[in-house]
Amino acid sequence: MPAASMTGFGRTEAIIGGLPLVVEIASVNQKSLQVSVHGPECWPGLESMVAPWIRARLIRGKINVRVTRPSSSSVRPSWNSDAISSDLRELEALAARNGIKFSPDAALLLRLAEAARGPAETLPSIDVAEPALRAAFDAALDSLKSMRATEGAALASDLSTRIAKLSEMVRGMEQAERDAPRRRRDNLLRRLAESGLSLDPSDERVLKEVALFADRCDVTEEIVRLRSHLQQFLHELSEPGAGRKLDFLIQELLREVNTVGSKAVEISTTRLVLEAKTEIERVREQVQNLE
Repeated sequence: MPAASMTGFGRTEAIIGGLPLVVEIASVNQKSLQVSVHGPECWPGLESMVAPWIRARLIRGKINVRVTRPSSSSVRPSWNSDAISSDLRELEALAARNGIKFSPDAALLLRLAEAARGPAETLPSIDVAEPALRAAFDAALDSLKSMRATEGAALASDLSTRIAKLSEMVRGMEQAERDAPRRRRDNLLRRLAESGLSLDPSDERVLKEVALFADRCDVTEEIVRLRSHLQQFLHELSEPGAGRKLDFLIQELLREVNTVGSKAVEISTTRLVLEAKTEIERVREQVQNLE
């Protein structure tokens, strides 16, 4: 399974203890796994129960969980209309017997309604609700992980394209610096000839100068390591939870490219180094989104 994005959302509805509940799980970027749970006041132990379920299925990300009543059900009052009407009739009759004008207003109606409110619907204890709650969380997590996988595949495709571009840049650096000692020798002999001096290309002094120059600008080790890091990067993209490893590989890529830049003697290599550093930063930005 390829690396997944850390951005996702999952939602499911369930009936628990005869009451409808909504479970929503949202995740965004975070270097580690951070879980925050908000639920009914009657379930103070909700976070300690559900956090292990989440940690068993997610590796990185800031996870925000909400367990709520659907808005359509949470605003429906459970007032006893018959009792309210009876109370109003009794008050009206009492006022008439005592010669008092009876003019009920909204405030009186509300007080009567509150007094006649039926027993509030209550959730079962969290221990009783656990099996149904676990099923709801599994469904929401399935939805969230599906979204994260889809976005992760898109990120992996983009990153693969960028790694291919970096590979071409590394090939260009290697070619440019490989020919540098020969060009150095040719330029040295040309300048000597223009100055009226003549040396055989096999002269020890020429060979020594070229050898020293070649040693200073040799980037073979850096090129080998860069290719190894790029291959490893592509491999890790196909693995789950590779975000931290990819972060490390980006640091190593940047370090090797900087070393090539410090050794480079060709303008074309310097240009490629600058382009590669820009591309690596783009890769870094994308990797920040991977789990």
